[in-house]
Amino acid sequence: MKSSFAFLIMSFFSLSCFSNEDVEFTVSANKSGTVFLMTAKGQTDIGNELLDSWYKKANELCGTKKVIVEPNNGKPIVSNTACGDAMKIENGIQKCELIKATVFGKVSCVSK
Repeated sequence: MKSSFAFLIMSFFSLSCFSNEDVEFTVSANKSGTVFLMTAKGQTDIGNELLDSWYKKANELCGTKKVIVEPNNGKPIVSNTACGDAMKIENGIQKCELIKATVFGKVSCVSK
């Protein structure tokens, strides 16, 4: 009962966890634990540097099941650090808010 309750909580709330490589993952799961929305972000400005960690986490989530990634032809969406919509003023100079590099995708775990 406790394990099903914990999993139910996980399916409704996002979890953040850190790997050894200072990559932060945000993971949301469906009720059955077979579909995950996952974002990775870290200290880098280059999204491709997060890809290996993202794929490693996807494989950990699916265990022995096959990993299917959406929405980008089987690849996650990779974004480098860029200016966001918000602006701020520092020392009288207008600057954009920086959005850190991320990797995002939907991970489905299916039987092999």
